[in-house]
Amino acid sequence: MNVRPYRGFRVYSYIALSRLFYALNLDLEQEDLLDRAPERIQAPHERISKGEILHAVRSNSYMTDKVLRYLVAQGHATIVKDAQGYDVRITVSGVEHLRRFHALYQSMYSEELNGHYRYAGPPPWLR
Repeated sequence: MNVRPYRGFRVYSYIALSRLFYALNLDLEQEDLLDRAPERIQAPHERISKGEILHAVRSNSYMTDKVLRYLVAQGHATIVKDAQGYDVRITVSGVEHLRRFHALYQSMYSEELNGHYRYAGPPPWLR
């Protein structure tokens, strides 16, 4: 029997945070990132819903809720309920965290990420 390995919510948190950052249409390596991020957070390139996060982490709604609660508790994301649903956005703190630890997460979770995207390949926000 093929058993699917459990991937902890921290891997999913990294995937979700990367997805939220990708919506800003910025580059993690650009020098003025922390100056431009607040402007882009207020007017993002695209709207990210709770369903989009669920799709990005490719898990169930319980895990998605756990990931979002963690990101909000850490100050890395905000969630606002509006007429269209839940609007999830990265914060400046989340941008700074991702910039600082992106390479570390890529190397630390490489096995989990490769297994998670083994059939479809990684999405553009994780490349």
